[in-house]
Amino acid sequence: MVFSFFRGNKPSLLQTGPGGQSRSHVLDRPEMSIGRAGNADIVVDDPFLAPIHARIEKQRDGGFIIRRMGLNPIMLRGEALLQTASLKTGDSFRLGKDVEFQFLEKAPAKEAPKKEAAKAGDAKPKKPLLKQPAFLAGMGLVYLAVVGIIGYVILSGGESAESGPTAERINAEAARIPTCIKNARRMRQVSEQSFNGAVGGRVGRDGEASYAALSLAAEPSDDAALAKAAEPIVEAYKRTALAAFASETRGNNTLAQSLYQQTYDLVPDVNCSAARFALQRRAATKPPARR
Repeated sequence: MVFSFFRGNKPSLLQTGPGGQSRSHVLDRPEMSIGRAGNADIVVDDPFLAPIHARIEKQRDGGFIIRRMGLNPIMLRGEALLQTASLKTGDSFRLGKDVEFQFLEKAPAKEAPKKEAAKAGDAKPKKPLLKQPAFLAGMGLVYLAVVGIIGYVILSGGESAESGPTAERINAEAARIPTCIKNARRMRQVSEQSFNGAVGGRVGRDGEASYAALSLAAEPSDDAALAKAAEPIVEAYKRTALAAFASETRGNNTLAQSLYQQTYDLVPDVNCSAARFALQRRAATKPPARR
């Protein structure tokens, strides 16, 4: 059944998700990105995915690896992916909550063409993994991510990300937005790639207070001035989220889902708890798929 989607015996990804729907994506380019952004090579409409969540890369030996973009979580073969890993036929990995991919490729030929064998013989030996600069840089980012996650859990008092909506919860999440902006600025200093993978949204016109614009700017730098600059975003977040909560309470999930999406668009940062709250409620109010 799985191999019925295996088109042309070329390496491919078999995408599965809610409702049993499946799609096949042929890996016909050296690099292919996966995310919810419109310019991703494999676009997945899922609020729990970053604009560019992961990338599949073809290696010189013909194999493929999966690369985590920024701090976006990926589960490969049931374990959290640190930075990169080789893909083997049949490997499965999950992005977001319930979007899964399976890597499929044709069996290697018994005899490689002479030209290809000659190229392989001329290839220079690779450095050991622990001596490769890219690997060391990736491990550094992983260390920073782990430290950040531990700090967030400690400072948040272990609050469950799955807890339901209340007016108090919405006000608390809105109050964290200036801190999220500061954290996004620090991430950009460490890794531009991680920043681009986590923060989306439009910068807007000159002088317009948007989350992306404040995250990209160096000023204002002191806490009081930054909180003042972020006030329009904080107030808009509270108004929109409270309206979504009211619609959800009345049972109008279609309107609630739309308003929660607008709430997220005000704080488009997957590392910010205010944004994750909006995404969780958007998913919770999504109408069931028609059969």
